Amino acid sequence: MAAGPAAPRRLNVNVGVLGHIDSGKTALARALSTTGSTAAFDRAPQSRARGITLDLGFSCLRTALPPQLGPGPGELQFTLVDCPGHASLIRTIIGGAQIIDLMMLVIDVTKGMQTQSAECLVIGQIACQKMVVVLNKIDLLPESKRQSAIEKMTKKMQKTLENTKFCGCPIVAVAAKPGGPEAPESETPLGVSELIEVLKSQAYLPSRDPSGHFLMAVDHCFSIKGQGTVMTGTILSGSVSLGDNVEIPALKVMDDYSVIGRSLFKKETNIQIFVGLKVKLSTGEDGVIEGGFGQSGKFKIRIPDGLRPDTKMLLTVASKKKSKASKGDAAKEDEGSKSDSAQPVAITLLFKRYVFDMQKKMIQS
Repeated sequence: MAAGPAAPRRLNVNVGVLGHIDSGKTALARALSTTGSTAAFDRAPQSRARGITLDLGFSCLRTALPPQLGPGPGELQFTLVDCPGHASLIRTIIGGAQIIDLMMLVIDVTKGMQTQSAECLVIGQIACQKMVVVLNKIDLLPESKRQSAIEKMTKKMQKTLENTKFCGCPIVAVAAKPGGPEAPESETPLGVSELIEVLKSQAYLPSRDPSGHFLMAVDHCFSIKGQGTVMTGTILSGSVSLGDNVEIPALKVMDDYSVIGRSLFKKETNIQIFVGLKVKLSTGEDGVIEGGFGQSGKFKIRIPDGLRPDTKMLLTVASKKKSKASKGDAAKEDEGSKSDSAQPVAITLLFKRYVFDMQKKMIQS
């Protein structure tokens, strides 16, 4: 019995899409992609409500395997990791950068390097070896001056990068979504095919070690009716096969840089809409809402500068009281219900919504 032809090999390269907020990262990922995941292109309602990317988005571009990656037929798959650009979501950006092999730094050609552009450049220096700079939104430049403006920004970027590991890296000019977000989908992107060729030229065989214990960073967790809970993510070490048992480690609830809040949202509230918004504790610390915690309306807050010792003491005392109350002694619980139910640390969330804004975006100063 003759054996059939061997399946063509597929090489995967993870490409991070990083840059300042509103530089067009998600539009670029959409223009490049041949397949999008359930979390791609800001599909989540909370991202659409806020008008920004709140979480990592995953999609992929499949193309022919370039000659430098070996002889014979094959497919090169670029997994595009669309990272948020908002400063308050820097931990999510860092999480995305930890899994990438190649970085695209997206720059608004009309603005040049901005605050988060510089932060993403620093992250890239630590996290990956190769980078491609993408000058986006060239359609906003007057056509008569477009080429000279692109050349001027290219020289600025070359000067910015000359003392970094990315000195001499490719710089490509594109318009991922000509006409902006409201333009019809029929508008053809500019420069994307050239960018794909540059990405292919920069692709390399990434180091993957299948030995050791299986360790996977979970990026998304969601339910599918009839199937149960689905977790997707990136394998950091080891390997896994169909039918293997996987251990999910226990979740640590609170540390010096995070707390769990309650009584601010109702059980049915979609807390993801509020992710990235700033809050203030009554003890003085500033925090950022990171996401929901459980199904009862609780939520996790990140404290960038850490909790003060007296705040930790208050939270520890409150936790002990709650633990005692849950063990019994209903009479004591009734007697002290007023004092025990009072929040030792209050959480304040302030934002504005403008009556003329149809999208009802939440604005913080």
